[in-house]
Amino acid sequence: MNESRPTPATLLLVDDDPSIIQAASRLLSDFGRCRFARSAADALRLLRQEPADLVLLDAEMPEMGGLEMLSLMQKASELAEIPVVLLTSHRDEATEEAAFAAGAVDYLSKPIRPGVLRARVNTQLRLSRALAEVRRLSRTDPLTGLSNRRAMQEWLERELLRADRQNAPLSVLMVDVDHFKAFNDLYGHAGGDHALIKMADCLRQAASRANDDCARWGGEEFLVLLPDTDGPGAMAVAQHLHRALAELAHPHEASPLGQLTASVGIATLEPLSEERAAALRAAPVQDRIEELLGRADAALYRAKAAGRSRSEIAES
Repeated sequence: MNESRPTPATLLLVDDDPSIIQAASRLLSDFGRCRFARSAADALRLLRQEPADLVLLDAEMPEMGGLEMLSLMQKASELAEIPVVLLTSHRDEATEEAAFAAGAVDYLSKPIRPGVLRARVNTQLRLSRALAEVRRLSRTDPLTGLSNRRAMQEWLERELLRADRQNAPLSVLMVDVDHFKAFNDLYGHAGGDHALIKMADCLRQAASRANDDCARWGGEEFLVLLPDTDGPGAMAVAQHLHRALAELAHPHEASPLGQLTASVGIATLEPLSEERAAALRAAPVQDRIEELLGRADAALYRAKAAGRSRSEIAES
């Protein structure tokens, strides 16, 4: 059996010398797509537009050198994990130590030897893919494949801050599988696991935009994050979930409804006046997240009390 070829990588070559960029591009073209920048400022702009799998960075450039760019990348959460190989004409121990201290994953002295460059790039891409998979697994619920609680908490904080900056709405759905203990008692834990996987599939159908995220929050409880979504929009997503479950018609003989259903609590952060928004933004982010989730949980309780398999919206 032939091994599958790795996904083509995106490399960013950063050097103020165009001849070096051209030579490196020819040597590395079979690894994937090569982009280039002739200054650190351009490189940072390109990385924010589209992260690279690996950066080859010249240490000595006018205006901003490679070490300074590395320092800025380490301070930016969206750039800090991108691996960087530093290229320099210096061969002294102090420069090498400075490169690694700044966050470089490798260090190459100029003039670059083609075979060494290709070997180092290949090694770093393999390591990068392995680390990315470890990070993905650490943020994924192993049963359903959805985000786990830790990953969702990070997304919540990031999206709340973005909603603040853009004065945009943000909604969450707190979703709980109805009568799940009775389901497990009747069908066993293997049956319960299968039901949770089916629930996750229905959640993906309902919250299908690129920026939406679904997480297994704990046990039979799920959380859906809906950026740029107001209360009516969130209710539409919840109703989509109910329809998907109805079409699934997964048997649940221990439920009065006879099939797998879920109850949903909805809470929304709506755009506010500047004065009110400034007052709220002064509160710690985690406090505001807990308040939002608390309102969603209270709405979920009302949905359950009203008969389950329904959605309720929290008061603002």
